[in-house]
Amino acid sequence: MGANYSFVHTNAPPGDCGCFSMNGGAGWFAYNFTRGLAGVGEVGSVHASNIDGTTAGLTITSYLVGPRYSRQFGKMLVPFAQVLLGGARADGELTFVRFGVAQPANSFALTAGGGLDIGITRHWAVRAGQVDYLLTRFSNGVNDHQNNLRVSAGIIYRVGGKKK
Repeated sequence: MGANYSFVHTNAPPGDCGCFSMNGGAGWFAYNFTRGLAGVGEVGSVHASNIDGTTAGLTITSYLVGPRYSRQFGKMLVPFAQVLLGGARADGELTFVRFGVAQPANSFALTAGGGLDIGITRHWAVRAGQVDYLLTRFSNGVNDHQNNLRVSAGIIYRVGGKKK
């Protein structure tokens, strides 16, 4: 299980990039089925305020599950790749407006990427870096998809960590 700080570079507004940055975090749990294959569940949330010099804010919360493949090199280095699928919820002034009020929106979400974990002790490790493509499908009046880049780092606690 672990916790990550996440930085997301998003293109939430339709049309041209209109890109902005979001900050937040995620918590995740992994269960190892074999030495290299695990099932992962992740809940994360990122937020931005004062988007494009306005008072508009946006929070995106994701709920994802899927497989992770990892391979250990030496005693400490564990690179991994994963694909997680699920949903996302957007809340804030950049969401769908109904009767003059911004309404929360729900969407399909997918991440695909990988990273590197570095062991510190039997139970503790550092997620040195993780880079993911983050796809969301919020309605935006143009193409209903957002291609985002998510970069994360964090800390890991291994319940059944290997003895050295």
